[in-house]
Amino acid sequence: MTKVFIHETAKSGEKDATNEFQRLRSAGFWLKEPLFMSAELQYCDDLFRYQRRVSREVTVGNVKMGSDHPVVVQSMITSDTRDTEACVKQVLDLAKAGCQIVRITAQTKKYAANLENIRDGVRMAGCDVPLVADIHFKPDAAFEAAKWVEKIRVNPGNYADKKKFETREYTDDQYAEELGRIREEFAPLVTLCKDLGRAMRIGTNHGSLSDRIMNRYGDTPLGMVESALEFARIAREQDYHNFVFSMKASNPKVMIEAYRLLVARLAAEGDDWNYPLHLGVTEAGDGEDGRIKSAIGIGSLLSDGIGDTIRVSLTEDAVHEIPVARSLVDCVQEISGCGVPPQTVTGASSSPPEVKKRRASYLPHWEKDGAIYAVSYRLDGALPKPVLDDYRTKKEIIQKRIEIAKEDAGSSDCTKKLTKLHDELASCYQSHIESALHDSSEVNHLANPEIADEIINAWKHFDGERYQLYAWAIMPNHVHVLFRPTEGHRLEDILHSWKSFTSKKALGILGEEGTFWQKEYYDHLVRDEEDFENQLRYILNNPKGDLGEAWSAWGNDSEEATAGCRRDGLRRDAAATVVPSWNPFEYERRKTEVISKGDFPLGGTELVRVLTTREKYDAVSHKLDQMGDYQPEIVIEDANVLTIDPRNDDAIAAVNAESEAQLVTVSNEIDLAPIAAFRLLASRIDARHSILLKDTFTPVSDDFLPTLLRGSMTIGSLICDGIGDATIIQGESAPGQSLRLSYNILQASGARIFKTDYVACPSCGRTLFNLQDTTQKIREATGHLKGVRIAVMGCIVNGPGEMADADFGYVGGAPGKINLYVGKEAVKFNIPEAEAVERLQDLIAEHGKWVDPPAQKVEI
Repeated sequence: MTKVFIHETAKSGEKDATNEFQRLRSAGFWLKEPLFMSAELQYCDDLFRYQRRVSREVTVGNVKMGSDHPVVVQSMITSDTRDTEACVKQVLDLAKAGCQIVRITAQTKKYAANLENIRDGVRMAGCDVPLVADIHFKPDAAFEAAKWVEKIRVNPGNYADKKKFETREYTDDQYAEELGRIREEFAPLVTLCKDLGRAMRIGTNHGSLSDRIMNRYGDTPLGMVESALEFARIAREQDYHNFVFSMKASNPKVMIEAYRLLVARLAAEGDDWNYPLHLGVTEAGDGEDGRIKSAIGIGSLLSDGIGDTIRVSLTEDAVHEIPVARSLVDCVQEISGCGVPPQTVTGASSSPPEVKKRRASYLPHWEKDGAIYAVSYRLDGALPKPVLDDYRTKKEIIQKRIEIAKEDAGSSDCTKKLTKLHDELASCYQSHIESALHDSSEVNHLANPEIADEIINAWKHFDGERYQLYAWAIMPNHVHVLFRPTEGHRLEDILHSWKSFTSKKALGILGEEGTFWQKEYYDHLVRDEEDFENQLRYILNNPKGDLGEAWSAWGNDSEEATAGCRRDGLRRDAAATVVPSWNPFEYERRKTEVISKGDFPLGGTELVRVLTTREKYDAVSHKLDQMGDYQPEIVIEDANVLTIDPRNDDAIAAVNAESEAQLVTVSNEIDLAPIAAFRLLASRIDARHSILLKDTFTPVSDDFLPTLLRGSMTIGSLICDGIGDATIIQGESAPGQSLRLSYNILQASGARIFKTDYVACPSCGRTLFNLQDTTQKIREATGHLKGVRIAVMGCIVNGPGEMADADFGYVGGAPGKINLYVGKEAVKFNIPEAEAVERLQDLIAEHGKWVDPPAQKVEI
């Protein structure tokens, strides 16, 4: 697993924090220092190839999600829930547009009661789309709503929890007391949903964490995850499992980190915590900006196989969300089938006890579906019989201890005992068999290059078909191979095939008859990535012993090599690493050196630069003064960009041998998914080199929406991983539009703030003013304020936390009344709506961030 630091700082006192860390440590975390945690976490089986996360099935009415079901698209109506006719019409319009689940707000029990009439109206119209009640503060509203709709959404930060935005210290007893109160309020709803066959979404929002969570974890992704897990544990206590999670935030970086952390924590909790996930960037805004921000957050996770249902939240009529969501899913499916083969350990078991014993002679043999094996086998006569007999005696003693330990399978430390015993068995083999092999050099037929090549050819022959090779080494009297059998192919059969074929070939070369290979072989079942790394390191270092030079894994094309490592098509030397070069759980920009391209520095902490082609530059060069901030900065043909295939060892070595830092990108027309390709490039070239990101490797003529979503998902998600120092859009042929898209992606990902940034929520039945009209008015009044962030919120349901990244907030406080915020703090209250935009301008001026708009040019 990848070792990472969870960077959030706990807000409780040191004593309470330590107690909490001890609790988390028991769940798989370990304490780094008093106020920080570190953990071994993994959110994705393979960062270089698409593989959908395996989740359980959840049923919402007639819609199934999770498991192997397609991603479900949903949305939310904006009408007042008391207006039956309007609500029914909006539900039907959404269903007609392709929405598969529709959410309706139910702020009180009275509102929730009208869900019966809305449901009846929808069903009478012949529409069976499942309905969801959106519940925040009122448990009685949830109980009423559960009678009429197929799913209940609860927000742990608001539901039956204290939220007075107070700063206080919680002792463990006080914390437990509040959890007990929440259990009393929430458990009956769980029981009702279970009895009625209702589904549930435990939906945490970045901006609506409770005081209890805020004061222990802060307004952080970790707080979001812990808040949701508390409610999930209550549900599981009732044996209720028909629920999904969500971790929504308006900042894509926060949203991505929260979902990744949730997935990792669910995996750490156990295999039966594999609940489906609902994805969404909340308060994404409208127009291109809203679509880009949604594509970055949702698309990044979908491309890693995370997500079972999505909602694109736009400050527009809800029906406009559906084609965006569907196109986004299509874009992910389009590129997910051509990813890089696995670079990390896929299918390795973390539970060695869950294996079956095949047979036992001198050596134990085990099998497990999808497992990776480290196998060694040797020449006949390479090992004296007394050595084997001694090993067999010690092996049988350990084996008896393993059988005894298995009898205690229900105990909490059974896995640890069995793991330790299997390690002891492996150590016994290495101390007896391996040391004896290295001490013996009388039989050394494998030092013959002709025989070594036949062995290598045999390994390669069915590579990718019957098995997947990872690494190997050929010693004068034995070999080591690290590989994974594919489905339907047994380890024993693969070994028999290798040994039978090469035995005939080798004896023919030697002109001899008899037995070439020792009948027995040793196989070690790889448990996890740390074990994989240990086996890999051992194989690559094995030829450095006393037996002299061993043969290269790929024959005579690299005569000085002594061992080889190839991970599913990627050949590397012994210095290669299988862990990514970035921390998936905490944003940190890749530490490159600053280089200059023309008039523009890039890399380091410099701005992420925008490139274009000579053809596009020439097309707009006559009107650069009219293009405002969307300026082409560097022409790619003039930038001396090194273009390589990140799988090519020679190309990687050439880049890393450069004396000065370079700007590097991935070749066009390559058969890799862009996200995987650039991750691979970042993990292989030296950190000093900068990377030019591309939206696609195969520019195609397409509608602008797929181009926008594809580019946002690819470039934006890599930027959020800290990868990329420059960008170029290849999928859009229009010069000005391609430049605008580059800049807007950088803005939405937080890499380059060059214009006013808006956090604007989608409208719903709780909205206290016309959100679309008001957002437009605010945009017209403030759109010239470069680098200022303004939040426009229809109500305060999601709390000021959603405005954490905003400088100022415009929030509905009551019908016709507006509250104004600075950061997360409300500073002006109950302002008449007619005056509120002007008062917002005054507030911005009070804080020194107002500038007058530029004078309009007069056309003559």
